[in-house]
Amino acid sequence: MTDWWQLALLYGPAVFFGLLLVFSVVQEPRRFRNAVWLALFVLCLSSALMLDFWRDWAFIPIVLVAVFTPIVVVGFLLINTVIVVRHEGFSLSTILPALFALVMMVCVAVYPLTFYFNAARWGKGIGLLIALEGLWFFFTFAALLLYFTIYRILPRRRKYDYIIILGAGLQGTKPTPLLRGRIDKAVDLWNRQHSHGLFIVSGGQGADEEISEAEAMKRYLIEERGVPADKIIKEDRSTTTLENLRNSKVIMDRRCGLNDPVMLQNQASVDNSAASDNDENNRGISVSSSSPQAKPGRVKRMKNRMACPYRVAVVTSDYHVFRASEYARKMGLKSDGVGSHTKSYYWPTAFIREFIAISKAHFWPYAVIAVLWVTGMVFVR
Repeated sequence: MTDWWQLALLYGPAVFFGLLLVFSVVQEPRRFRNAVWLALFVLCLSSALMLDFWRDWAFIPIVLVAVFTPIVVVGFLLINTVIVVRHEGFSLSTILPALFALVMMVCVAVYPLTFYFNAARWGKGIGLLIALEGLWFFFTFAALLLYFTIYRILPRRRKYDYIIILGAGLQGTKPTPLLRGRIDKAVDLWNRQHSHGLFIVSGGQGADEEISEAEAMKRYLIEERGVPADKIIKEDRSTTTLENLRNSKVIMDRRCGLNDPVMLQNQASVDNSAASDNDENNRGISVSSSSPQAKPGRVKRMKNRMACPYRVAVVTSDYHVFRASEYARKMGLKSDGVGSHTKSYYWPTAFIREFIAISKAHFWPYAVIAVLWVTGMVFVR
């Protein structure tokens, strides 16, 4: 009995987080918390296995991993920064890996340094806060990287009624190589489902662009990939991922006759906008990002899915899949994210940028850590 209780205590946390992960993924795979449950499951399971099969020499590889992993990661990020800058030029975006490495070094070193220099109580407290916030930051980064890798390879044997292609910049009037990769991935998906469904090419016209991204994508689909024009719907007003999906949702809801408040609010602009061709479904649609109806509640999202049971594939670059999928979930879209290939040297930079955007949307744990820290500093002497 004692042995069974010991095993239960040892492996219980791993079983708990494993069941929580399975339940959460089955319920909705596009949630950030799934990454946290997965990381906690892996951490608890590996700790339990280590304790269960502990040997006297086991501390050696553990110490080596603990010491050298930060050094290897920092070195990799610095080298990657040099490679990205050589290919893409110097900018805030291209030096993100180096900035990430700098933050990592600060979070690891600042708290021990407060003891080395015998800092005052509040100095040590601030060092502790930086360490705690950094611990959560890098824990969730590793968690999301692990879950994102699994999410990308989850089997999706479905037919999609709409394939949304998110814009990614132009070179003159032509799609950039990054955008062409997205379009080609979408066409491959469309061919695999025997030309079922419609494309929604989504992207507005930037201040320095001759035409909209949607128009460039449509031309590429027709001229380079042989897609019939009546299989393509343009959404040429959006400037962000959120607007891409929101405006595309208005088009899809309108096609199935759903009386969505957002659609009704924008009906006048739809009717007055000029059609790019004879298909009335190719009209540009403008949706205010500040609309109180732009982000429907849970009940409304469920009603939308029941009224319009269309399924959507959101095609974007592989590093961007999870954030786009999370946005789609919040809008009530029944969708899957599909990623196109990104050059390997640029992938770390792109993923760090995505992680920062996702962290901003899930900021409350950082606030909780800060509140607990203040409470501890005030009441613990």
